[in-house]
Order: sequence, then structure tokens, then C-alpha cells
Amino acid sequence: MKLFSFLFLFISFALVGFGLMYPKNPIEHKLKKRVEKRVFNCAHFQENEFSKQLNNYLGQYIDQSSKEGVPASEEKSGIDSYLKTGKLKSVSNNLGFELEKFRYSYAVLTPYAEKILKEIGVAFDDSLSHTPLANTKLLVTSMTRTHTTVNRLMRRNRTAVKRSPHLNGNSFDFSFSRFICERKLTDCERQYLQELSASILLQFKKERKIWVTFERHEECFHVVTRMGK
Repeated sequence: MKLFSFLFLFISFALVGFGLMYPKNPIEHKLKKRVEKRVFNCAHFQENEFSKQLNNYLGQYIDQSSKEGVPASEEKSGIDSYLKTGKLKSVSNNLGFELEKFRYSYAVLTPYAEKILKEIGVAFDDSLSHTPLANTKLLVTSMTRTHTTVNRLMRRNRTAVKRSPHLNGNSFDFSFSRFICERKLTDCERQYLQELSASILLQFKKERKIWVTFERHEECFHVVTRMGK
């Protein structure tokens, strides 16, 4: 009888221990593991790990991007005409990105370029979910220009070029040093966000959706959309 009681107690303790080790709800356990894998690690990326791979240059894409976009406009009136015909679309803040107040460009893109911009924003927002940087956004610093604004920009920016894809409505720039966040970012967090956004852009580049350049001196990623050719 004593032996039976001992065995009963031993089995009871074993079952209780097993229950503590494994949650009653296996779905909840799997979800918890999935979230834990996405915990933010500031030092996850090495400095310029992905940024340096964003190395397209103007000669690689200017002819094709010019054909895929709209003809360049001399003044803003040309952009207004494209808006009326639907060849260009107005762009506003969206999931994953916000627009800076532009001085030398207008917040318009071709419908395809707007679509790609939104896809990049969604990918960036999703990559930061379940981390302390959730809801941080990319900052778009430039979009479509006219010959007039390009000429003005060239007087102050030595890297600006006269034949620019920004003239064709299918190009936009992201800052890699500034982001929209509710709090002040640490240097490590800014570096993380730079390389996270670079890794996303690199994937879009590999999928032949964009050409992209890491413009170190201007502290931006210069993106030109590409229709898979």
C-alpha cells in the first residue's frame, strides 16, 4: 500500500512538472516563440553591411528609366498636366514613411513608382513590428523635379546632375541618417535603421524592382523604380 501511494505521488509530481514545462495552448506557445525571434537587437547589422551593396550608377539606368517615366517638365505647369491625365499621382504620408517638406521637388510619382514606394514602406514597418522601434518611419527627402528645380539644385549640390531620373517621375530619395520616431534615437539605433532599410532596398534591387545608390555625402538612398527589365 505504501509503495502504491509513493508511486501515485511520484506520477502526480511528474505530470505537474510536465505541465509547467509545456503550455496548455500550443498555438500560443508557437506565437510567443515567433515574437521572441523578432526582438530588437541594435547591433544586429554591421556598419554599412548592406548600404555598400547599393551601388547602381546613372549610366546603368538613365536611358531605361527615362523611357519608363514621363517626359521631363520645364516648369510645374507640366507636372500639373500629367496629374490631370493620371500619368503622375500625388503622394502623401503612408505606412512606413513620411515626406519631408521639399524645396527642389514635388510630391508626385508615376503610378508604378508610387506603388513601389508603398511596398517599401510596408516592408520597413513590418520589419520593426514587435521591437522597441515599432512605428518608426522612413523619411522621403526628394521626389519629382522640373528642369527649373534641377538647375536651382545644381547651384548648391555638387552631386546633382542635369539629366536626372527625378525629372521622369519615377525616382525618390530616403534619408539614411534621419528617421521619424517618437523619441531620440541612439547612434546604434540609427545605424541599425540605416542597414535595415538598406537590406530591404537590396531585396527590391535583386527582384529588379528598383535601381538604388548609397549616396554617402548626401546621406540618402537614391531609388529609381524599374519595371522588371
